[in-house]
Amino acid sequence: MIVDHIKNCGRYLGGHRNIAAALQYIADHADDPKLQDGSYPIIPGEVIVHVLTKETHAREEAKMEIHKNFMDIHYIIRGAERCGIAPLAAESEIDYNPETDNGFWDCRDSYNVMIGEGEFYAVWPMEPHCPLCNAAGQGETIRKIICKVKVD
Repeated sequence: MIVDHIKNCGRYLGGHRNIAAALQYIADHADDPKLQDGSYPIIPGEVIVHVLTKETHAREEAKMEIHKNFMDIHYIIRGAERCGIAPLAAESEIDYNPETDNGFWDCRDSYNVMIGEGEFYAVWPMEPHCPLCNAAGQGETIRKIICKVKVD
């Protein structure tokens, strides 16, 4: 997992081209007041951006998740969230759907990280995470960008 402020995205632009494309999109559009909720293919089949406004939830109301083929980069435009982190479960415990590249299971967090405005976190394929959890003990409406990034 990487946790950083978007102003430091230059640290990561020299790596994988798809990660660089996703971070550059975030940096270029983070303060864009015209950015609408929706999905935007940046590199079709390899980098897809989802802009959304959602309510955070209690950690107990969500399951841990993984993706096998894509990494996630979550950027917080407005508000804050906690993301739960845990060890990878046995494959038999994970309800994985290859069509959506999502796997879910119940577990307790090993730890969690709080992400605020202007910050992002990146989770690699097969790295368990539970996003959109309440940051301050109660739900709040947040606005964020999630990039689905195909990595080799």
